Amino acid sequence: MAGGGHDTDRHYYDTIHNRREVSDFDRYLKQEEVEKLKRYSRGRPYAVWGAVPGPSNTRNWQAMEEGDYVMVYRKGKIILAAEIAMKVQNTDLAKYFWQVDEKGRTWEYIYFMINDSSFNVDMTTLNQYLGYDSNYHPQGFMAIQQEKADKLLSDYGDLISLLEKLDSGQKLEEIEFTKRKIINEVVGEKIDKAPTDHTEIQWRLIRIGNKAHFDVWVPVADQGKEFDGDKFRDLVIAEFQTAIDVPLYIKNIDTVWKLGHSIKSAFEIENSTSIYSGILRLSDLRSLTPNSTYPLFIVADRNRKNQVFEQLRRPTFSNDYLALDRAVKFISYDSIRELDENFKEDQVRMNVDWVTQKAESPS
Repeated sequence: MAGGGHDTDRHYYDTIHNRREVSDFDRYLKQEEVEKLKRYSRGRPYAVWGAVPGPSNTRNWQAMEEGDYVMVYRKGKIILAAEIAMKVQNTDLAKYFWQVDEKGRTWEYIYFMINDSSFNVDMTTLNQYLGYDSNYHPQGFMAIQQEKADKLLSDYGDLISLLEKLDSGQKLEEIEFTKRKIINEVVGEKIDKAPTDHTEIQWRLIRIGNKAHFDVWVPVADQGKEFDGDKFRDLVIAEFQTAIDVPLYIKNIDTVWKLGHSIKSAFEIENSTSIYSGILRLSDLRSLTPNSTYPLFIVADRNRKNQVFEQLRRPTFSNDYLALDRAVKFISYDSIRELDENFKEDQVRMNVDWVTQKAESPS
């Protein structure tokens, strides 16, 4: 969506720069819509935008789906990107947010956005990766050609990660690779797990994720577990919705934190005789989305830290393509226990940064 002009500048400040709590506007929505927004954002406020009626605007709005990306373009730059959480056609809500324009119209084709990030990326730079001419510029509320969007996500992973790298000045070459079936290397490997430790730490990661107000996923085979009287299935989501940039394989990872359709973090709890198996699972995931920026963690007993680092430095994992020695961090059981206990009463809003600060990297 293109920004610029008095109305759009004011509206951007009103409902994107200043995100809106659901309680601010819930009286204009149906109860099921309110419940959906609250469930989707886990208590976080929304950035909100809308479009006035018109053939093109209506067509593009109708084509939007939950989990789609939207970008804000202004003065030659992409300044924000976000994920669509929900859309509604609601005249009263639009008038509450933005009143009406000089023609008496209001921006009634409304969409709610989460996982929004600010950028300062030249459109000419992004055009290289979308396959548009260098001088292409968006006009109004419009859709990127589907085949161009699909190719970008297939080649580079998720849009937010790509924009973050472009914003930092990196130039990415197109990633061409054959998806290696490296997980086959551990088929038949004897896994000697310590059930109590594995279950306890998985339970604590679930609790920490809940305190951070994320959706938490564990593999279906683990959802029947319980620890300290808590049944896992009561604390985690039952279904895992994947998207083009969220590979199905992530459903096999021990614990995943997500918000909307976006992955926020992934954890492999390693109790096996070989640290190699857990890293292979993360490696397989990384090979499918090599440009993803969400943190990956190996969680293990502290006395196994050096083993983890030795494996991460192996050429198989530390090459420029996977770069697991930079992407994967180690965090000990004791650190997970400490985080869980320190925030037992949820006095402070947890987030992934709290975990990252406790983690260690081999490089």
